[in-house]
Amino acid sequence: VHSSSKDNNVKLSVISIHKEGEEPHKVTVAEPKAELKTQNVHDTSSLRSLVSFALSCPNDSPITVVSKDGASLCGVFCAVFNSIQQITMDDNIDVFTTVRQLQTRRPEFCSTQDEYGLIYQTVYDHLQTTSENVYFNQ
Repeated sequence: VHSSSKDNNVKLSVISIHKEGEEPHKVTVAEPKAELKTQNVHDTSSLRSLVSFALSCPNDSPITVVSKDGASLCGVFCAVFNSIQQITMDDNIDVFTTVRQLQTRRPEFCSTQDEYGLIYQTVYDHLQTTSENVYFNQ
């Protein structure tokens, strides 16, 4: 196991899986350094950092999202990830529809008001952060 991180909010570990007679397969595990919560969240930087890491991965690389119970915060991550992709591709967003699409396959995703609030806050913070980095000609 090898660890390194460019971001202070994300811990990266590289695991090498060896099967007899095959080339080693490297897996990068990204996890938040701080515990992610859905209630009373004022700082979304850890979640945004995880999503940014996933967005920076090559398109042909699979991403597996896991949590201790199989659902909590996985839906939030997927909804934020898909929402930011939607903003990038379409220049608009519909968080409700994004979440409903996830719930057709995993009904337990984003099942609380706190999770919806965290999605909206994270997407809002992402937009605020990226708009601060845009230069305007006046």
